[in-house]
Amino acid sequence: MLTTQKRKFKVPSALITAVVFSAVTLFVIVMLNNAATTTDKEAIAALEESIVRATVSCYAFEGVYPDNLDYLIENYNLVIDEERFFVHYEKSMDNIMPIIIVRAMEPQGGETA
Repeated sequence: MLTTQKRKFKVPSALITAVVFSAVTLFVIVMLNNAATTTDKEAIAALEESIVRATVSCYAFEGVYPDNLDYLIENYNLVIDEERFFVHYEKSMDNIMPIIIVRAMEPQGGETA
């Protein structure tokens, strides 16, 4: 008479621990990356808003939009971290709001954050 026996396969607890640890580590890395991306986006939005406010203040006080960012930095206490952000400021006319674009700078090769 033939009987089939079921063998129970036991997964070593060390393997389970390693899989759980790897999953948790991956989750933490993904969450930190998302947090850094969100922080960059918020910083870009805050800088762009600061530039727009300074530009509009200049227009309100002086009747014309400033010719360049240097004028805002010198006269309206605008601060720009030029190592982190690239700012494009293009004025076309005295009474037309300038084009303002803020982008995060790409990390330089070899630097680690």
